[in-house]
Amino acid sequence: MIKVLNVIGKNVIGFELSGKVSGEDYEKVLMPTLKSELHKNDKLKVLYHVGQDFDSYDFSAMLDDAKAGFMFFLKWEKIAVVSDIGWIIDGVKVFSFTVPGKIKTFNNNQLQEAKKWLIKEDKKENIKVTVDAKTKIAILEPNSALSKEDFAKAKEIIDPFMQKYEKLNGLIIYTKDFPGWNSFSEFLAHVRFIEEHQKHIKRLAFVTNSSLIDIGEEIGKHFVSPEVKKFDYDQLDSAKEWILS
Repeated sequence: MIKVLNVIGKNVIGFELSGKVSGEDYEKVLMPTLKSELHKNDKLKVLYHVGQDFDSYDFSAMLDDAKAGFMFFLKWEKIAVVSDIGWIIDGVKVFSFTVPGKIKTFNNNQLQEAKKWLIKEDKKENIKVTVDAKTKIAILEPNSALSKEDFAKAKEIIDPFMQKYEKLNGLIIYTKDFPGWNSFSEFLAHVRFIEEHQKHIKRLAFVTNSSLIDIGEEIGKHFVSPEVKKFDYDQLDSAKEWILS
């Protein structure tokens, strides 16, 4: 069964999974609760507590779990999974890079810590990195001037994916007004990032209204791969179509 938990905090919702979880549990409890919360909030922070008395999913529940993930794919801000069950924790770690929001696992004795992590307001990240496993497109969304640490973070997320699939169809730099670089050394870090990954990326798209990014197109001319193209900020879908064409 699935029980809704009372987790105090803005846009935070909690679920406790116990016994045998069925598709009916998802359809009657989890899905309506998520939809109701999304009427109030654009993003959600979700707690999944899978305790010691959890038994199993039936097949329809597994399908509904996948459906919920895809339906609310861009709505996840944070997901905390609390469990001592090895295969659940391992599964979360394997697939966490495919989810746009932050995912963190906790043991059952860390339930309160998980709640505090969800409720805590995070500082705005300099860069958001997501990888779509279906299209094999990575998206980098910088919010402030780029630093070496930002590219190190991007490598941590993108490199394991490329080790698994060998090649990305494309990399998108997506920002309305490109914030530039903190210094010339940060600019060189950007160049090195592209140079190190060029053989593994087919196409590079800059999706932005900033004229500064014209430099990026010039950078791209110096590499055999990837092919580089600029799009306006409202043309993200067009950039994806170009990468997959």
